[in-house]
Amino acid sequence: MTKTWQKYEYVCSYCDGLFIYTIKDYSVAEPPCPICKENLTLMSVVDATIYSTEQKEEQIMETTIAPQTMTLDWSENDTITTKTYTESDVRALVYRDKSYQTKMNEYYRKESQLRTLLEEVYADSSEQDTLSQIAEIFDVPLTKEIEVTAWVRVDMTIEVDMADGDYDIEDMVRNNLTIDSFGSEISVNDYDVDRVEEGAY
Repeated sequence: MTKTWQKYEYVCSYCDGLFIYTIKDYSVAEPPCPICKENLTLMSVVDATIYSTEQKEEQIMETTIAPQTMTLDWSENDTITTKTYTESDVRALVYRDKSYQTKMNEYYRKESQLRTLLEEVYADSSEQDTLSQIAEIFDVPLTKEIEVTAWVRVDMTIEVDMADGDYDIEDMVRNNLTIDSFGSEISVNDYDVDRVEEGAY
């Protein structure tokens, strides 16, 4: 709702102040200067529109957020497949992965327990056929690890510099001799050169 008022513009000839009054149904005498109290001189009168101060209730618009998606390209057998995943799909995949990891950890724990049990009872058991079937079902190899120490004699030929004169055969052997195994079933954990003697045997 609007109302039509009049805007009066005054000037003070004494202090040069400019004053504007917006008044409705103005019928009083000229207002005095609010600064020096001298009479004001009317300069102009124009219509002025005053808008209602009543605030209208604003409508709250709901903002719709588009669901987030992720598009991935999968390559399998030289074939590329494009698939789009929603946020719900990603959450489901993360939950499924956590569940899978939990089940796998539980399986490996039980598999380790079964492997230990078979190592302990298989050799002296009268049910070796049954234990073999159990091991095959759970893909558990019927193996065990044995700590072994082997004494090995190594015959070798070493080339030395005669001009150098001073050489340490034992030190050369310790720094250059390497012992390893070709078979995957043997793992060399450590080795030590006990003594080195010059001469062939």
